[in-house]
Amino acid sequence: MDYQARRKLLIVNREQYGYHVDPYKYTVYLKKQFEITHLSWDYGLPKISQEGIEIKYISRSGNKLSRYLRFLGAVHKEIRNHSYDLIFLVYFMGCSIIRLLNASGVFNVDIRTATDSTNPLKNRFQDLVLLAECKTFKNVSIINENLSENMGFKRTHLLPLGGECFSTENKQKDGLYMLYVGTLENRNMITFVKGFHQFYLELLKKPTPKPIHFTIVGDGPGSELEEIKEYVRKNQLQEVISTEGYVHNDQLHHYFRKSNIGVSFIPITDYYQDQPPTKTYEYLLSGLAVIATATNENVKIVNDKNGVLIQDTVEAVKSGLQLLDQRLERYHPEEIRQQMRDHHWEKIVAENLRPYLISLIRAGKSFVTSVAKT
Repeated sequence: MDYQARRKLLIVNREQYGYHVDPYKYTVYLKKQFEITHLSWDYGLPKISQEGIEIKYISRSGNKLSRYLRFLGAVHKEIRNHSYDLIFLVYFMGCSIIRLLNASGVFNVDIRTATDSTNPLKNRFQDLVLLAECKTFKNVSIINENLSENMGFKRTHLLPLGGECFSTENKQKDGLYMLYVGTLENRNMITFVKGFHQFYLELLKKPTPKPIHFTIVGDGPGSELEEIKEYVRKNQLQEVISTEGYVHNDQLHHYFRKSNIGVSFIPITDYYQDQPPTKTYEYLLSGLAVIATATNENVKIVNDKNGVLIQDTVEAVKSGLQLLDQRLERYHPEEIRQQMRDHHWEKIVAENLRPYLISLIRAGKSFVTSVAKT
């Protein structure tokens, strides 16, 4: 077989196309080498298109059981009706059924996160199910080594998190222009807002306070955004805090260009400790200094040259912002970008994911050939 030809790749993900950054970036940077089909739920969100990618959707009509069975049936039918060289499953509960029904296919199951609900028992149960299911796959990729070890895997392929550069500006700004991008679900962002408020009141006491603004880009399934908006209204902070709601990854450049500080506020809990934060990578790749909670993963990449690490309390937020204010002139955007250059999505796909997928296809085809000869 000519391995310079474009191989047929199916990516299956529960999230609607374009709304889960990692697999979306896989398609963007793999499409020249692979003929890609992406199959996912249709959540009724605005459709994201990508030239060269065939995007297919599965309806979510009906109750949970009917939806679940429809999803499994649609994935199975897609695999049976097309000759894919590789099926790349972003883990979902029940993916082992797809593997068992299509034993001759070449599969990889990809794990981007452990269960991250606020219920420890639920997290433990679902993670055990994930481990049991993934053991039915020969090929498993995972976001980092700590997660792999903590979940009990013995052999996985490390496929790390990446980010995009949304700004190439190098001019240092004379104020504190903060940006948060990401989900508000289970992030307790109201704690950061309260800490920001306390810092702002202290800043106003100075004879010549620096300009300051905090932009929040994101939403959540609950009342998180409304809680923040109500706090802003109640405390008359409309001039210094703005809430933009959800903005797609491809449309974030404007927000990054007008900011110089990225907010990576993640509760320091067991289920977030080893989860690499997309937002931290994107801030640093865009040359922004970062104020970040001291999770295990943030500690690995945030240092005195690119930001400040804090605890997840109101008081810690205030103190961290005070320290950022004092250090502001020492942060240089291009130096911050250079520290993170190996974490760009394009580089990760070119040097890690693409060769890995090609090796799986070659190994799978070799196995099929050897079986046929016997």
